[in-house]
Amino acid sequence: MEVADGLWQFEIPMRFSPLGCTFSYLLADAATLIDAGVGTDEASSALEAELKKVGLNVSDLERVILTHLHRDHMGLMEYITSVSDVQVCAHETAPKVLKGRVRRSHEEVREEINLLGGNGFFKFRDFIPRPIRRSINLKIDRTLADGDILELEGASLRVIWTPGHALEHICLYDADRRVLLSGDHILPRITPHISLHVNDEADPLRDYLTSLEKLKGLPVDLVLPAHEHVLRGLDERIEELKRHHEFRCGEIKDTLKEGELTVLKISSRISWDSRPWPLMSSWTRYMAAEETLAHLVYLRNRGEIKERLSNGTLLYSLQK
Repeated sequence: MEVADGLWQFEIPMRFSPLGCTFSYLLADAATLIDAGVGTDEASSALEAELKKVGLNVSDLERVILTHLHRDHMGLMEYITSVSDVQVCAHETAPKVLKGRVRRSHEEVREEINLLGGNGFFKFRDFIPRPIRRSINLKIDRTLADGDILELEGASLRVIWTPGHALEHICLYDADRRVLLSGDHILPRITPHISLHVNDEADPLRDYLTSLEKLKGLPVDLVLPAHEHVLRGLDERIEELKRHHEFRCGEIKDTLKEGELTVLKISSRISWDSRPWPLMSSWTRYMAAEETLAHLVYLRNRGEIKERLSNGTLLYSLQK
């Protein structure tokens, strides 16, 4: 559907996700697609059908701008680049991110499970298929920096670097249409997944909260996210997201009053919006633990909690 003059929202199905779909956006005059959905036949058929409504084919696309490099945003790029000579645009950190994506061995996965305190929470065999998923080959033709202005036919987009959900995440601001294309940075109902692998030297929650502040006060009538629905009230949603993470940090500190705990024990004792911990699959628990770890590292870096390594397992406790 047309969400603003010359700006179309495409629903690209994502069958095995509770989110149901990824929204791609098309600037019709510039033949520019913002984000591509998952790499399935169903998704490619949906993209073809949506483009035909606007009188275009996939081969007519001139460029694709990726808000970030998660599979539900870049999965169709192999198909798109096979039929169209598009320019692929992404943040300047994207090539490094792609280069750093190597398949983890089963032993590395086993080590990470142990670091999280995984014994008793899930079995290693649940993760055997995960490390060997095929990676996507993609060449970034144009890298974008924070503050860059993309002058396209019928649109002028300002690039806003918003790391947190992903290091390379960007939002795109169209001042003329008073629209923010927010990718996964700001979603209307759920909170973006802010996670950390145990061997990563990063503080994604700090980055995310800082990125939220960059968007406050932006003159926006519509926020166009990659999932759920169109949003009005940017500043109000920013405050809701900040309160969510403040609450989560408070929950973690309250849990640590019990004493020194592993990442997974902490995860099992805090609340989750998606489903209760006992009903989560092993893979969902693993993702929840990565989110908990991001909060723990944020609190550690603020000097509010302590971290130590004991027998290959990370342990956390309150500062005294």
